[in-house]
Amino acid sequence: MSSLLDPESADLTLLQDRQVAVLGYDAMAAAHALNLRDSGVDVRVGIDPDSRAAARAELDGLMVLTPTQALDASDIVLVAPENGVVPGLSDQDLRVLLAGHTEPGDMVIVTGATAPPPVPDGVDLVMLAAVGDGDRVREEYLDGRGCPALVAVAQDQSGAAWATLTAYAAAMGSLRSGAVITTLEHHALAQEHAERRVHLPLLRSLTDAFDELVAKGVEEEVAYLAVVHDLKTRVDQIYVAGLAAQHGPDGRPGEELREGARSRREAARAAHPLERVGQRVRAMMSWIR
Repeated sequence: MSSLLDPESADLTLLQDRQVAVLGYDAMAAAHALNLRDSGVDVRVGIDPDSRAAARAELDGLMVLTPTQALDASDIVLVAPENGVVPGLSDQDLRVLLAGHTEPGDMVIVTGATAPPPVPDGVDLVMLAAVGDGDRVREEYLDGRGCPALVAVAQDQSGAAWATLTAYAAAMGSLRSGAVITTLEHHALAQEHAERRVHLPLLRSLTDAFDELVAKGVEEEVAYLAVVHDLKTRVDQIYVAGLAAQHGPDGRPGEELREGARSRREAARAAHPLERVGQRVRAMMSWIR
């Protein structure tokens, strides 16, 4: 069983004299900026002041600076890339920005483990990956709950990275539901493995099944509804109650089982780690309880 950050160990006073720069202002960056601000943290948004995103941030009551100005005025930097890119900053721009405008004792926080930016010596590098999109993170915070998160420390040059990350997670509302401790390497491996073994094969199966039905003379609309549309219902059932609730104890729909075999397979399915872990993870998500 994974370890969780201890909510009792969160010391928000560690953030009282810190300033946070949030680079960009997409939904996830906005959720971080607004949740932190509402928790009493000093936040500014680093973005092109003439952009539409900057106008949204100002309407939300946040200080808007250029990325360079924001980093110069901060000692914690959030890098929350949208589709892998921080709006208005190339990977090279980001590397130069962090290299020239962070100093020992600062912290860089990323929201995912895929290709984290290099940080200078003396700077902490940590991850807080919310289990939910930016809108969900904000809504859960406002409702007095919180989105769970995956947290990791990749570089602890200050010796206080875990304590600061715990305080940050508390300010985000994540500790209300739970913050699972992992590593950037494990998170990246899980994402890449799921993409290769689940997401891409599923997309190929969908297109192949649609083409096969159409080739057999089935109307395209009927094929689409059967292959794509009905899939959401099945995935929603798995999302809420696990695999056994969707396909039965053996995970194979349509198979007739004798009562004894059914009971044995039900027990085996219930004992599988996937089901037990799923129950723990779903219990952290108030919106699907």
